[in-house]
Amino acid sequence: MKFGIGMENYGPAITFDAIRRVALAAEELGYDSIWTTDHILVPRAARDPYGRIFECMVTLAMVASITQRVRLGTSVIVLPMRNPVLFAKQVATIDAACGGRMIAGLGVGWSEPEFSSLNANFKNRGKRLDEDIQLLRTLWSNENVNFEGRYTRIADGVFAPPPAQVVGSEGEHGVPIWIGGNDGSAWRRAARLGDGWHPVGASPEDYAAGASYIREQGPARPFSFSGRLAIDMNPAIPSTFDHRGRPRRQLTGTDDDIRHMLREYAAAGLEYLVLFFPMRDLKVTLAQMERFLRDFAPEFEGTRP
Repeated sequence: MKFGIGMENYGPAITFDAIRRVALAAEELGYDSIWTTDHILVPRAARDPYGRIFECMVTLAMVASITQRVRLGTSVIVLPMRNPVLFAKQVATIDAACGGRMIAGLGVGWSEPEFSSLNANFKNRGKRLDEDIQLLRTLWSNENVNFEGRYTRIADGVFAPPPAQVVGSEGEHGVPIWIGGNDGSAWRRAARLGDGWHPVGASPEDYAAGASYIREQGPARPFSFSGRLAIDMNPAIPSTFDHRGRPRRQLTGTDDDIRHMLREYAAAGLEYLVLFFPMRDLKVTLAQMERFLRDFAPEFEGTRP
């Protein structure tokens, strides 16, 4: 199992200095990757915790310039509310500049008011994402671009420079695309179009169901079974919390509790875990990041595929 760090680029007290320190600590400690979260303009009724947020792609670009090794991921970009060609250019630029470290986590999103504020259609977001994934792969692997889709049409376009990474069986330029989402539609999209699956807060039982479905479909591309979990090494914190009326799991409790949950996720098929440590107190954040690698990770790193 590999481990990445989620940098909370959101919250009422977040600063870029805190993001910078977490990113540098992740690289120094030996984590595999660092990740940001995407929101742009949430409604006032949903301002906690995303009302104050550093834009995720700009944040990754700044972090890329101060790191050398860690991979850089989006957990996840709500692509149907963005211009997909501009996003493709942003990803390709960062990937080319940092030597091929980007992972594009993509999802359909959940905030209809946010879509409306950005003049985007909430109703067709799934169909748009399916087309946009094909568009991204076309743009990243071809300097001379023609694309005829339902939502995007490009005739005799030029897209350069490409990403630095080479992906796929035919060695084309590109960036791994990991599909966010916890439900069956995300499973199907990941199996058909993705290079990985990246749900948030899924229980071990739900993760096992999704991983089993995806494996049964036999993805044609090399595939990563990832996931995102909040973690707090505080026994007083409950292991589940409510997110828009649905329960989500988080790693917490005693050391034995956390180890037990990690074993459950490993047995469910999780190969790449992105951890979002609490960032209320940066000293606590950095101490927990260090302790996780020292006291928990060694048992699971040997199970890497």
